[in-house]
Amino acid sequence: MSSQDAAYQISIVEERVNRLMERRELKLEVASQASPRRDLLRKALASALKVPVENVYIRNVLSSYGSQVCTCTAHVYDDADRGKAIEPKHIQMRNLSREERKQASAPASASS
Repeated sequence: MSSQDAAYQISIVEERVNRLMERRELKLEVASQASPRRDLLRKALASALKVPVENVYIRNVLSSYGSQVCTCTAHVYDDADRGKAIEPKHIQMRNLSREERKQASAPASASS
């Protein structure tokens, strides 16, 4: 395991199926040594649920001082296109890695 990879112990606290939005809404508890990065947490959750990474969006990550357990909210869509249509752009950007965020924001800056 490299220094960039992190081991997350993910446990699902609550799972709700939202058929109207075609997604599962999850509340998670994530145990890790440091605050989890959204992009790595997204990949870990996708592999745990056996779904494509494009279908998973981490909505928020809440941690308490001195605690190694974070509470997270995630949406897992049935279809990646549905997720892109529903999730706000700022949530989509937060779920990208730093390099992908730079690439996604560069064309927007260049065209202005």
